[in-house]
Amino acid sequence: MARFLIAVTALPGHVFPLLAVAQLLVGRGHEVVVYTGSLFKERVEATGARFVAFHPEIDVDYRRLDERFPERRKIAPGPAQLCFGLKHIFADAMPYQAAGIRELRRDFPFDAIITDTMFCGTFPLLLGPPEKRSPIVALGITALALSSADTAFFGTALPPSITPADRARNAAMNNHLQQAIFGSVQQYFNDVLVKNGARPLPAFLFDSMITLPDLYLQLTAKEFEYPRSKMPDSIRFVGPLLPPPSTGFQPPPWWDDVDKAGPIVLVTQGTLANGDLGQLIGPTLTALANEKLTVIACTGGPPVETIPMVLPPNAKAVTFLPFDRLLPKVSVMVTNGGYGAVNHALSLGVPLVVAGDSEEKPEIAARVAWAGAGVNLGTGRPSASQIRDAVRAVLTKPQYRHGAQALRAAFARHNARDEIAELVERLANVGSAASSHGHSHGGVDAVVTPAETAGRRTIDVDAGLIRGTSGAV
Repeated sequence: MARFLIAVTALPGHVFPLLAVAQLLVGRGHEVVVYTGSLFKERVEATGARFVAFHPEIDVDYRRLDERFPERRKIAPGPAQLCFGLKHIFADAMPYQAAGIRELRRDFPFDAIITDTMFCGTFPLLLGPPEKRSPIVALGITALALSSADTAFFGTALPPSITPADRARNAAMNNHLQQAIFGSVQQYFNDVLVKNGARPLPAFLFDSMITLPDLYLQLTAKEFEYPRSKMPDSIRFVGPLLPPPSTGFQPPPWWDDVDKAGPIVLVTQGTLANGDLGQLIGPTLTALANEKLTVIACTGGPPVETIPMVLPPNAKAVTFLPFDRLLPKVSVMVTNGGYGAVNHALSLGVPLVVAGDSEEKPEIAARVAWAGAGVNLGTGRPSASQIRDAVRAVLTKPQYRHGAQALRAAFARHNARDEIAELVERLANVGSAASSHGHSHGGVDAVVTPAETAGRRTIDVDAGLIRGTSGAV
């Protein structure tokens, strides 16, 4: 038995995958503590793990960010609001999060820490004095933001290219935007780190989130991520981490009849960007009202009465249905591009129509189109005609289903639960021994030699955003 600390950003799309890991490790006999926002206490305890809340200063309800940070209201959505969030929601939390981890260790001497992509409270540990620390594993809960000359700057949603001209453009774009948009954010993070006795970030912020942990487990297959000619060997693709099979399912009255009236189209705005159901659910219902199919609108939480239109005869609406029961019936999913939902649909070979413009959703939409598994509408507020044309195309043109089924086959080669468990268990077991094995610390195709990693403890497991990357910003 090992002891694991799971430290996770208090946002649903970050917490839920980590809770699946908590439940997995508890089920394998390990002792697990989950350190996150108090909003998720009941969900944490339902996994069998012990819950510990963030310090009150940083225990913020993601639904009330503007109340906690009133100055944020004055900033228009976009790069400026993103930078504000990175500084004051993430960087300012680092000292509290790191102190909480150190305090936890006194009573719970954990063998490894597991975090999500955006949890920055381990930075002071990774970059602090070269004292003994536990191995740190991060889970890639959204599209990989690692800089590379093979890819455009994360957030531009441009497809990859390997032509010399495009590689030169990518390198110049990455360098420019890292400075022009995120230079002040990088300096802010470094100031907080140095003030708290740690070293500055060794690379660009988003790259450091990926390359500093001892392992970075990307929750998809490599076939659903842009290829990069150079990638740290600490990054492992483990396949999609799907929710456990639902239990106690209570089907709605129409459940057994819904797939007798033609193809089923599911439309959802996920669990975060669903404050205005007129963005995607409303126009989808309008677009498909006269089509010979059934539309199921899943609000992700808000009452169905908040859908800004009367349901057409061919539509059903629910606040929630378990995807493991629903998606096998679905012919097309219309979505704003949440990473978990997209990977779940593709794991079942369901092609997609994606319309997202918040957080990192444009990057996920771009990957769907690049993989040939659906249509990227390129906007978060599509018209009814755009949606109708896209759904018709996905239903009638076989290449989209073929693309989705190819990804289904790639995903089926993984068992994320087994791979994650084996990797973190091995890391916890060998965590007491440092290794000279190093890995790249980001930048555009940066290569780090063992000498350059001196003073930073790494583990050899094999031997033993222009729009943002989180809903909080």
